[in-house]
Amino acid sequence: MRGLLVTGTDTEVGKTLVSAGLLAWARERGLPWSGWKPVESGAAETDGVPGDAALLAAALGVDLSETVGTVLPEPLAPVVAARRAGVTLSMVAMDAAFAGKASPVLVEGVGGPLVAVAPGVMVADLPARWDLGVVLVAANRLGMLSHTRLAVEALLRRGVESVGVVLNTVHGGEPSVAEATNRGELEATLPAGARVLGEVPFVAAAERSNPPALARAVGAVAPAALGVASA
Repeated sequence: MRGLLVTGTDTEVGKTLVSAGLLAWARERGLPWSGWKPVESGAAETDGVPGDAALLAAALGVDLSETVGTVLPEPLAPVVAARRAGVTLSMVAMDAAFAGKASPVLVEGVGGPLVAVAPGVMVADLPARWDLGVVLVAANRLGMLSHTRLAVEALLRRGVESVGVVLNTVHGGEPSVAEATNRGELEATLPAGARVLGEVPFVAAAERSNPPALARAVGAVAPAALGVASA
């Protein structure tokens, strides 16, 4: 495999946190991963945290030009944001850019698996197109069981051989009953071809642009998550 796609059940579930954490973890161990965000809608800082591609670049210690793809000004679905900005999203251009990336490469998706990155091409189509393993990030909260199963099924239907699910903790303090039981329920009910890789603890906003902190946060899942790319 060429690398790994990190996608999520939805937007704002922790894809970038996990992606940057995995890259920072790999960098600390001298593993030669590169990173790329093919399309980013709305790249401005949020609560002091850099945009997605910028955070990937910081995790790797490289220039933003190495991780950034097409940037669209409005935080909307890419094809909508591109249409409003008068920008053409071309899979020919994305394929060429991907071909120039050093392997292994971590590709961070946008939105969920069935969000289009270009007309007619969904995030869920990228693993087969680019020979990528898949890590699916799910926010550990009430309602995530259905969202996660639907995302997994969408990926498996498109020929993805396996999906590793990472549960991201989205708040501090004691977990709710749903949050405490979600992992066990998923482990018992995910279809063949999918498995839970583990959980990421809550990362406070002040630490979300700190690569060492992100590397620590993903430490329990990083070996299994990055191993998906060589499975």
